Amino acid sequence: MGIDREKAQAIPPSPGVYLLKDGKGKSLYVGKAKNLRSRVFSYLNDGEEPSRPHIAYLMAEAADLDYFVTRNEREALMLENSLIKQKKPKYNIRLRDDKNYLSLRLDPKEKFPRLTLTRRVLKDGAVYYGPFASADALKKAKRLIHKVFPLRDCTDEKFRRHAARPCLSYYMGQCIGPCAGKASEEEYREVVDRVRMFLKGEKGRILEILKDNMERAAGEMRYEDAAHYRDQVRLLEKNLEAEMFITPDTKDRDVVGYHREGQHVEFAVLFSRGGTFIDRAEYSFRNTAGSDEELLGEFLAQFYGGNRFIPGEILIPAEVEDREALSEWLSERRGRKVAIETPERGTKARQVELATRNALESFQRKHAKELGELDLLERLGTSLQLGKAPVSIECFDISNTQGDLAVASLVRFENGKPAKDGYRTYRIKTVEGPNDYAAMREVLSRRLTRAEEAGWEPPDLILIDGGKGQLNIAHQAMTDLGYEDAVGLASIAKGREEGESDKIYIHGRKNPLVFSRNSPVLFLLMRVRDEAHRFAITFHKKLRGKRALKSELDDIPGIGAKRKRELIKRFGSVVRLRAATVEEIAAVPGMSVRIAEGLKERLGGTPEPGAAGEEV
Repeated sequence: MGIDREKAQAIPPSPGVYLLKDGKGKSLYVGKAKNLRSRVFSYLNDGEEPSRPHIAYLMAEAADLDYFVTRNEREALMLENSLIKQKKPKYNIRLRDDKNYLSLRLDPKEKFPRLTLTRRVLKDGAVYYGPFASADALKKAKRLIHKVFPLRDCTDEKFRRHAARPCLSYYMGQCIGPCAGKASEEEYREVVDRVRMFLKGEKGRILEILKDNMERAAGEMRYEDAAHYRDQVRLLEKNLEAEMFITPDTKDRDVVGYHREGQHVEFAVLFSRGGTFIDRAEYSFRNTAGSDEELLGEFLAQFYGGNRFIPGEILIPAEVEDREALSEWLSERRGRKVAIETPERGTKARQVELATRNALESFQRKHAKELGELDLLERLGTSLQLGKAPVSIECFDISNTQGDLAVASLVRFENGKPAKDGYRTYRIKTVEGPNDYAAMREVLSRRLTRAEEAGWEPPDLILIDGGKGQLNIAHQAMTDLGYEDAVGLASIAKGREEGESDKIYIHGRKNPLVFSRNSPVLFLLMRVRDEAHRFAITFHKKLRGKRALKSELDDIPGIGAKRKRELIKRFGSVVRLRAATVEEIAAVPGMSVRIAEGLKERLGGTPEPGAAGEEV
C-alpha cells in the first residue's frame, strides 16, 4: 500500500487540487497547492516518516491519488471547497451545520422601517448587524436598540391595525407612534438614521447629536423632550461602559483564533461590529491531518462560503498560503474589499490573542470529560500493569439456563464509553451442558480468530466476567492464538459477602488487586461488566421467546416451516402472538383468515402475567 511515486512524479508543477484515497478509492483528504508536484512529494518525504506527526495517520491509509490542474490559486480554492463538500473526506475539516447565524436587518428604503431577523445577508441596500451565534446576545442587542431609540417593533399587520390608536409601546415611550399619526415620516426618519449610525458603530456621533438635541429642547423650554433625550444619552453611555472590549475604530471585523492538540482542532470566531465585540462562535474538529495554514485556509473558505455576512477585515493567527486568492474571492462575494491580516503587534494582535484564548478555553471545556476519562484510563492501565492506557476494552459474558441455550455477549468500550457498533452476540456451538469455562474459551477463540482473518482489530484490554478460573481459561485461549502479550487481560468477580466490593484479577497474581470501594477505576470495570451482562441476558431472553413460540406452533395443523418462520419473525414470542387479533395474524405472509382463526383457537387468549414465553 502506498502512493505510486512514478504517478506522483508525473504531476505537473502548477496550481491545483489533489485527492488522497485509501485502497477502496474512498477520499481521505482534499488539498490545494500552488505547486501540486511539490506538495504531493512533501507527503511522501522521500519514503521516510513524514515530518509533520499528524500526517502519519493520513499516509498510513493513503494508497492512491487524483489531482485537478487549475489556472490559478483562486480556482484551486473554489474547487477544493466544492470537493470537500461533495466527497466528505475523512481528514478534512467540515462545517457540518452550514447554517448562517442570525443578524439584525434594517431597510431604510421602507416607509417606516423596523428591525427584523435574517440568516441571509444580501446586497439589497439594507443595514445588517451581526451575525449573532447565540440568541441571548441577539436579544440583548435588540433590546438595547429599542430602549435607546423609539423604533417600532410591530409587524406590518399590527401596524395597520393601530391606525386609529397606538399600541402600548407608544404609551411606554418605546415608540413614537407612526402607526396612528403621532409622528410624521420625517420625525420617524430621524430615529431610523440614529439606529443606522448605531449599527455602523458611530456611537460617539450619536451621543453628540442627542446631547445637542437635549440642550436645544431645554433652551426652547421643551422640558419633556429634553428629559427624553437625557434618558437616551444615559442609557447609551451606560451600555457602552458595560461593553467587554471596545476598539478605537468602527470597522466590522471578524477575529479568528484556534487551538490544536494532535488531530483535534478548535476554532473561535469573535464578531466585532462598529468597534464592539457582540458575540462569538465555536467549532470543533477531529481527525485533522493538514498543516496549520491548510486547516486555517479550509476553515475560512467554508465559514464564508454561504450567505454569511463577510466583514471588511478578517484577522487570523497565522499566515495562509493562498491569502491573496482568498481575499480576492471574498471581496468579490462581498462587493467591497476584504482585508485578511495576521497582525503581530498593537490592538489587532491583542484581539487575535483574545480569540486564541477563547479557542483554548472552548477546547478545554468541551474535552474536560474526555480528558478526565483519559486520565482514568491511564490509571487503569497502571493498575492492571498493561504498560499503556486501555483506550479500547471488550468484555465477555456467558448466559444460559442450566447449560441450555448457551449464548455469549461481547461489548466494546472506547475512551470509557460504549461503542455499540462493536457489540456482538454468539450462540455457543461446541459446548453441551453447563460449562461456562469451555463456552468462554470458544467465544474468545472465535473473537481472536476473526481479528486475524477479517482484520477486526483486537482491543487493548479483554475483561472477563468471572473469577480466577475464567481468567486462566481466557489466558490459555489467548496464548494458543498468540495474543497473550498483545492484549491485556483481567477478570472481575462479584464480592462473596454482602457489602464486599468486586474483585479484579490479573494473570500471574494470586490475590486480587485492591481498590477502594469508591474507586473510579473499579466503577469503570463494573460498568463495562454490567453492560456485557445486560446485553447477554437480553439476547438470551430473545432466543427463549422465539423457541417458546416455535414449540407452541409445532403441533398446530396448517402451520408449516415457512409459516412458522414468518410468524416468529412478525411476533417473536407467544405473548405477542396470543395478544394479536385474527386480522393481524392473517396479515402475515402465507397466512389466511381461516388458518389465523384456527391458530387463535389453539393458542387461546392472552396468558396471565408471568406465563411461559415471556415477551422480549
